[in-house]
Amino acid sequence: MALMVAAIEDPASALHASCVAMRAAGTRLLTRAQAVGAARADIDGTDLFALVGALAWLHDQPSLAPPARDHLFDVVASAVLTKAPTGR
Repeated sequence: MALMVAAIEDPASALHASCVAMRAAGTRLLTRAQAVGAARADIDGTDLFALVGALAWLHDQPSLAPPARDHLFDVVASAVLTKAPTGR
């Protein structure tokens, strides 16, 4: 994940375009969710990208058992979403 964070700031990086596109796609999804009241209005795509990056980093930690990872995902999702996610 650190590579993605660095790549988004470095136009010379081979990953730059992909990371920018991913952040833009996340921003569009977030904006749609905000428009229907399903996500907090006080965050933006950069915030969401950072939160997803943090979750990816947590997932990669071998000492963190799957139940803890799932719990932390739920904590972050409930902090972003105004409605409980369904189908998980």
